[in-house]
Amino acid sequence: MFDEVFGMTALCAENFREGVRDSFGASIVEDVLDPIIKEVDSLRVFNAEFQRQSLSVDGILADVRTHEFKDSRCVR
Repeated sequence: MFDEVFGMTALCAENFREGVRDSFGASIVEDVLDPIIKEVDSLRVFNAEFQRQSLSVDGILADVRTHEFKDSRCVR
């Protein structure tokens, strides 16, 4: 999801950047577009780490669910 957003954001920023002809346009790139791209990239990295951790937790939970408790009260 964030990969697509990052790609679209980068493409739009690049298209805008190519049309910049003055300092006002350059300031929009520097003060608005570049920070947005950095933020979306941070979200992309955060999401990837979240997905990795989520898979790890799911694996641990699956392992725990396969174990039977010795007192037989919580057997799956």
